[in-house]
Amino acid sequence: MLSKIKSNVTEILNPITKLVVKARIKPNHLTLIGLIIGFASAFFIANGDLIIGAIVLLLSGFFDMLDGALARNQGLTTSFGGFLDSVFDRYVDVAIFIALGIYGIDWLWVALSLSGALLVSYTRARAEKIVDKCDVGIAERGERIIILFFGLITNYILYAVIVIAILAHLTAIHRVIYTFKLIRSKS
Repeated sequence: MLSKIKSNVTEILNPITKLVVKARIKPNHLTLIGLIIGFASAFFIANGDLIIGAIVLLLSGFFDMLDGALARNQGLTTSFGGFLDSVFDRYVDVAIFIALGIYGIDWLWVALSLSGALLVSYTRARAEKIVDKCDVGIAERGERIIILFFGLITNYILYAVIVIAILAHLTAIHRVIYTFKLIRSKS
């Protein structure tokens, strides 16, 4: 859902991307910074520093948006950059969910949430090998980060993880059905 506002976010971040370019920072540098900050968030969550972990998670998400905005605004998009961003996002997802398990959230829900998060990404990647775009669904990465952020700051973490598990799997299933219908309509 949030991917629908990507062009608006790219435009809003344009002044920041101009400053970043002047500092000779490339999109892949921001992707790496986002990875490191995401791992820091996982560290804080695993150690029970939930508010700090939540804030650092949002900061990681900001760098995830900024790297793409920089690439689009400054004409620096590359196939490898998109690939690297996606891989690093998955590493952060895995680290965050493992951190939640270490913190004490039921491992079954952690596993269901993590598998759902990975399947959302996987179904899109595979679908986009056979259809132009497959960004449908209600629980893309941005939505999952926001849900988890609110769960962490309100101490309703288990509920947030359950919601993520359900919505992520619904999103993955939605993408399978969407792709099936799109392919079927073309034949």
